[in-house]
Amino acid sequence: MSVNWLWSWWRVVRLLSSQLALAAWLLAGLSPAAEKQVQVFLLVGQSNMEGKGNPAHLDTYREDPLIQPTYLQLKNGAGWKVRDDVWITYPTKAGGAKHGPLTVGYGTKGEDSIGPEFGFGHAVGDLSEDPVLLIKIAWGGKSVAVDFRPPSCPPQDGEVNALWERHKKKKPTATLHDTRARFGFFYREMIRLAQQELASFEEKIPELTGYQPELAGFIWHQGFNDKVNHALRDEQYASYTDWMIHFVEDLRKDLVSPQLPVVIGELGVGGIPARGDFQTAQANIARHKSFAGTVAFVPTAEYYDTRAEELFEKQYWKGTAAQQAEWQKVGNDRPYHYLGSGKTYYLKGVAFAKQVMAMQ
Repeated sequence: MSVNWLWSWWRVVRLLSSQLALAAWLLAGLSPAAEKQVQVFLLVGQSNMEGKGNPAHLDTYREDPLIQPTYLQLKNGAGWKVRDDVWITYPTKAGGAKHGPLTVGYGTKGEDSIGPEFGFGHAVGDLSEDPVLLIKIAWGGKSVAVDFRPPSCPPQDGEVNALWERHKKKKPTATLHDTRARFGFFYREMIRLAQQELASFEEKIPELTGYQPELAGFIWHQGFNDKVNHALRDEQYASYTDWMIHFVEDLRKDLVSPQLPVVIGELGVGGIPARGDFQTAQANIARHKSFAGTVAFVPTAEYYDTRAEELFEKQYWKGTAAQQAEWQKVGNDRPYHYLGSGKTYYLKGVAFAKQVMAMQ
């Protein structure tokens, strides 16, 4: 028996074996490359992504048509449900990093506070067939003009010098080099932390051991510090739109996810009457010709709590004990933080979730 004949026979056996294996996978309704996946969503922005909401406000509004359909799904008896299919890691949480199953407590106003992640996580968890991991990266008081400046839009010398002059008034020893390094610092931190959390989530969340992460969406909720920038306001925020278009392109490149779905959450403080040039500039990001179907603008002004606004303007927050108690049923913060309305933060998160899932 020749060696060549044996080799040919062996190749036939191997081919038949591989075909039989493939058939077994197909009969089982599986793919040879099938593996357990966890859907990963990045939630990024400034203080309104951090979250100032009180979930007790959802109790106040439990009969509201926007809350009532999902209210009971959020509760576990008298308390708040802890999900067993949605997890969150929050490396930038004020007071220390936090991670675990999704529930209340991932805002910045105590262990009962919430941000958009609460409504987002519940809605995505209900819509996804795979387990879900939220990576929340947010810092209050940050702008795209400086802090989140994308690397493909380096600052002009005039911008650096102007910031340096302002910087020296607070810190006389500040150098030009220090000032230049401030541009884009939090963009770079965002990428670093996203990569860090993607690489280490199994250590923090043992329930996800063996799961392969799939980047499924990026949710951006930011804008106040750019909206109050007078130079940007004078140009109707055209630079903000341009920076954010580059931001999305750089983000996708740095995370090696060229078609990553991106949601731009409207800065909706003040409600519908406050809409203007800045919100148009945000909407224009999604209208960029190369973003069709992969970048979406989601309004949030509709969710601004007009009842909380009414009581805030009447100064119930510093009125009699009865007035303060009435205020606390619906609000707990300033207008630029959506009045701290748990209802508003919840509904924003749900809206972001529905949009990003529609883009899958």
